[in-house]
Amino acid sequence: AMCNTIMASGMATLSGLIEGGMSHRDAVAKMFKENRHVIFTGNGYSAEWPEEAKKRGLPNLYNTPLAAARFNSPENKKLFADMGIFTPEECDARAEVMFEN
Repeated sequence: AMCNTIMASGMATLSGLIEGGMSHRDAVAKMFKENRHVIFTGNGYSAEWPEEAKKRGLPNLYNTPLAAARFNSPENKKLFADMGIFTPEECDARAEVMFEN
């Protein structure tokens, strides 16, 4: 659910830029510039990744409890609600199941 929601949110942002009058090229270039810090072409399982993630200000969710807590963060609850995917209560329920398993 998370990857699809992130992609849909990004495409909605891109669409808004284009519909607002920005050229396709400029809209894509703007989004790339704003988000390129998350692109990592190395080995995400290597010892270098935690340090690289830290330098970039990215979370390193290396276990289920950390990932479940982030899934249920206020920021993600808002994203899911804005995209019509889950209500905040549904996020709470999914996180509870993640913590139980």
